[in-house]
Amino acid sequence: MHFSSGQTYSIVADVGGTNTRIALTCRSVLQEFSIQHFSNDDFKSFQQLLTCYTKGWPLANIDSVCIALAAPVTGQQARLTNRNWLIDTLSIQQLLGCKKVQLINDFEALALSLNEINDADLQPISAVQAKAGGGKKMVLGAGTGFNGAQLLDNNLSGVARVSCAECGHMTLPVESLEEMRLRNYLAGFYHRASIERVLSGQGLVNLYQWLGTDKNITTDDLSPAQIAAAACSDDDPLCREAGELFSRFFARVVGDMALAFLPYGGIYLSGGVSRGLAQLLKQPAFIDTFHAKGRQSELMKSFNIQLITSDNSALLGCAAAL
Repeated sequence: MHFSSGQTYSIVADVGGTNTRIALTCRSVLQEFSIQHFSNDDFKSFQQLLTCYTKGWPLANIDSVCIALAAPVTGQQARLTNRNWLIDTLSIQQLLGCKKVQLINDFEALALSLNEINDADLQPISAVQAKAGGGKKMVLGAGTGFNGAQLLDNNLSGVARVSCAECGHMTLPVESLEEMRLRNYLAGFYHRASIERVLSGQGLVNLYQWLGTDKNITTDDLSPAQIAAAACSDDDPLCREAGELFSRFFARVVGDMALAFLPYGGIYLSGGVSRGLAQLLKQPAFIDTFHAKGRQSELMKSFNIQLITSDNSALLGCAAAL
């Protein structure tokens, strides 16, 4: 990896439950040549992964680090929600010899990226244009887990403000007898039915397996990616139904969050599962369910929805945070 003489760099990392994306920035600009993706299963800790990424480097060139984590961040350390990794700023400072290490929530990073994303990395879901003059923006995403965040209007100092959440642990909104059977099935396994038990990689597996149980059909041992691919290609009716059920709940939850926060600046969908089911999210059924809010159905037509197609958006947010 090439370093310019005398130039300092920052490391930015997006650490999810399944994968880690990591790169360098120089003067807040993401260095495309430096972007690497790692499978977390190949490492015992983030520190080991970071050592692998920086092997052979002149570490004196590294000035600061910003790490986006799939976990609540309340201090100088955090443990991933869906992986037993503890990440703390002191150990990383000692490892790299850098001055500053900053931990932020992964959806805080995604929210901070919303003003930086190129149009080429966005795919329209709705036909509505974002409100002129901006306004609050919201990002919601399904990957290893589910979460969301808001990018608020800039404050007087010109610094973007983000409001984070833990949306995946909210209660799953059910509206029919069929969905109540699903709710009872999930509660039998997990003691309660939260949004993340449906809107995540494992959630897609849960839907597929529940449909098999509910219809008395034998299911295969499929991964989330396999179910998503079969759902979009229409190769397997049960996978297709699981994908459509996922899309229905996703649209409903996105609609609920839109009513709660009124993100007139736009709604952005993110995450590997969201991208894997993009074909279904672009179907009229998704928008119809999103709009289905009774007396506020007309209001729902005010919100522009786009899918983030890039897997590196949170790295842009980390650069913005630094």
